[in-house]
Amino acid sequence: MSLRLAASAGAVQTLVSMALSFLSIKITSVYLGPAGIGALGQLAYFIALTQAVLAAGLHTGLVRRIAALREDHNTRDRVVSTVLLVLLAIGIPSALAIAVASSWLAAKILYDGWLDAPFLVLAAAFVFGLLAMVVTACANGAKDFWSLAWINIGTGVSSLVLLTLLCPRFGLMGGLFATAILPIFTAAIGVAIARRHDWWPRRPFANGFSAAEARGVVAFVPMAMVTAIGLPLLQLLIRDSVVAHSGMNAVGLLQGVMRISDMYLGVASGIFSMYFFARFSEIREPAELVYEAGRGFLVIVPAVAVASVVIYVLRDWIVRLVFTSDFLPMRDLFGWQTFGNTLKMVGWLFGYVLLAKANALLMAVLEGATFVVWWLLSLHFIERDGVVGATEAYAATYALYALVTFAGVVLVVARMRMRAKAAA
Repeated sequence: MSLRLAASAGAVQTLVSMALSFLSIKITSVYLGPAGIGALGQLAYFIALTQAVLAAGLHTGLVRRIAALREDHNTRDRVVSTVLLVLLAIGIPSALAIAVASSWLAAKILYDGWLDAPFLVLAAAFVFGLLAMVVTACANGAKDFWSLAWINIGTGVSSLVLLTLLCPRFGLMGGLFATAILPIFTAAIGVAIARRHDWWPRRPFANGFSAAEARGVVAFVPMAMVTAIGLPLLQLLIRDSVVAHSGMNAVGLLQGVMRISDMYLGVASGIFSMYFFARFSEIREPAELVYEAGRGFLVIVPAVAVASVVIYVLRDWIVRLVFTSDFLPMRDLFGWQTFGNTLKMVGWLFGYVLLAKANALLMAVLEGATFVVWWLLSLHFIERDGVVGATEAYAATYALYALVTFAGVVLVVARMRMRAKAAA
């Protein structure tokens, strides 16, 4: 599949998602306010943390394995069955643990032990979220970009409908319930779409368990677990630091500017995950790798930079349009956040090259070191500048990440050239 096809599917998905996100942000900002949006962000990051800890590494390994098998339907179906059985074995006990610890989790994550009911709902929906991750991995590995786009669009529509129905009537609790139950809708939409394509088994659990296939899809588990645990946990810790310094309203402002960032970075991140990872993985010639990385750099990074400048210039208008007057102090966060977004795209591009070509253990070390540096910088800047410091730390971290990953790519290309000369 071509970069143009991936970009087209990603663009459509992002444009629709931006419209849906705009509506959902407007609804939650009106009915929940900054503190309520901050609480929804906390719960969303917890969901991302728990599900990604269990499935992120398997997701990456499954994408690579499905892409490699191509038309070998029997082996592919056995891989899917194996991954589903593994996730059930670890997902059901995890869901029970969330239910048992619901009051404690509410106190620690939402700062109110009485908000435990959404965690009970999440426990019931938890395994469905893992199923949805398997479906999207299969679509990604099969390079079915449009199915991926429709699953994500369907999830966005479901989220908007749930928020629209529940927030006006139940306030914060309604928003939390909408967030907690969303994995069920994602799984239902994903399976409904997957059943129409040959990359999804007719009977997903019918091919049993293969120890060899299980070992084959866990190669990226160490790095994925570092990222899965580190990033959501880091975001929770940063929010705790902001709460301690500036209060829950400041967390809502930070969450708001991050949601705007997520909206316009969607096309770039979609292209990275849908196209470049598989493309970098299949390249064997150093010159071809340099060309493909350069193409991504010349296409994606300038586009994100221009979008960042536009967002920054129009930040006052955007805040008034998307949010309410309570969010006007958010304007002070856009400068470093948008600058950091551009640096992030540079780092991601080089990082995907390393993910495809470098040692998985070294990548896990790099990711872990990045989160430690980010956290230390956040402590310093938030203590000095309040919530603005969180965006300053974000930009500084990705500036360092871009430099380190660029150096890593230079080493990878040099190693590939040495091997090519030795083989000649």
